[in-house]
Amino acid sequence: MRMPFSMRVGHTVAVVDLLNGVRAFAAVARRGSFSAAADDERTTQPVISRRIAALEEVLGGPLIERDFRPVGLTPLGRALLSNAQTLLTAERALVDAAASYRRGAVRLLVPPYPDAALWAAVRLRASATGVELDIEEDGRDSRLLRLRGGEVDAAILPVESARADWLVPLGLAQSTDQRQLTLASLRPTRADRERAARIVVLPEDGEGALLSTLRDTTARYGLAARQIHHAPDLVPALAGSLAGDDWILCSRAEADAWRLTWLPVKELPLSRTYRLDTISQRGTELFDMNLRRDVAAALGTAPLQDR
Repeated sequence: MRMPFSMRVGHTVAVVDLLNGVRAFAAVARRGSFSAAADDERTTQPVISRRIAALEEVLGGPLIERDFRPVGLTPLGRALLSNAQTLLTAERALVDAAASYRRGAVRLLVPPYPDAALWAAVRLRASATGVELDIEEDGRDSRLLRLRGGEVDAAILPVESARADWLVPLGLAQSTDQRQLTLASLRPTRADRERAARIVVLPEDGEGALLSTLRDTTARYGLAARQIHHAPDLVPALAGSLAGDDWILCSRAEADAWRLTWLPVKELPLSRTYRLDTISQRGTELFDMNLRRDVAAALGTAPLQDR
């Protein structure tokens, strides 16, 4: 009987060997060549071959079709490639987190950003005050979980408007020459009932009071429930809007970054409301820095007290 990987070698070595094998596998899948993968990993082709062979033994089958040029993946390899890439992403995040901690950096999670340069400006402003700030974008649910788990020092989280530090107005965006938009104009007719324009909701807005208000208001103006579409990620959402079929619910800053026309909708006064939350002493340093306006610019708005 074949022994489990962790029984054949010490636990620490097993983890390192597993990661080396996964890294080699992902490199070969990416480059289609053992020699090119070896160049990427700064090692030799025999080392890459040995690492993948060891990984295949652990996983119970071949991952690489070695008889083709460029080499391809077996069905097992194709099935596991996404998991391998996820593992390597987690490894990089672990190494980055350790480096941030050693440097004494404050780790801040923020909503997905359309313009990374604006968050870079926030980091530079923090650096000017003597605080090293590491900023990472993440989804709304993950930001809360990681903050509560102590993985980061602070996070920008959605809250009710009464507790908000920042309010980001939302409108509808599409590739269009229109200059104004009403909900009534999106109401389906008998002729286009099956092809009625959709309002696409991004993951950042996919739950809570904002979504409830959107559903209630659109129903009141005669839109069908199926016209509210939840996008699992940004690319398909943008494809529909660039084609002129769908409207994305987003901020003006997001629409500008995506080269879409952003239109406020009078009947739909929706906003994202955010607050900076922290659970660590290092995170409280963010409250002492004059970053509110810089963060507001990165979010695509102004601090509430400036509005």
